[in-house]
Amino acid sequence: MGGSISLAIGAYMAGHKTVWAVTGDFSFISAGHLGLNEAIHRAIPLKVLIFDNGKAETTGGQIIPEGTLERTLAPYRDYIIRIGNPGDPEAVRAALQSATASETLAIVVADYREK
Repeated sequence: MGGSISLAIGAYMAGHKTVWAVTGDFSFISAGHLGLNEAIHRAIPLKVLIFDNGKAETTGGQIIPEGTLERTLAPYRDYIIRIGNPGDPEAVRAALQSATASETLAIVVADYREK
C-alpha cells in the first residue's frame, strides 16, 4: 500500500488520466508520501484516498503516535479534503466528487479513528 502513490503516478504517465492511489495512514506515513512531491513537480492531478484509523493494521495494529499523520500531511494542507464520518454516504460522495473534479492533486482523508 505504501507504493500506491508512485504506482498511480506511473499509470498517469502511461496515459491513464483519472488515477487514484488508495493507502492506509501508516503506509502513507512510512513511504506513500514520498510520491507526492513528484506529483506536484510534474503537475499530475493525482487523487489519493487515505484511510485514517490511527493504527498500523498490516503489521499488528500498533498505534500511530498522535499527530504523526497531520505532520506528514502539513505541506499538502491545501490539497486535503476530509471525510469526518465515512459512514455518511452523502459526505463520502461529496468528498469523492470534489476530489475527482479537482484539476490538481487531491488528498481525501477518511477518518476511521475510534471516537
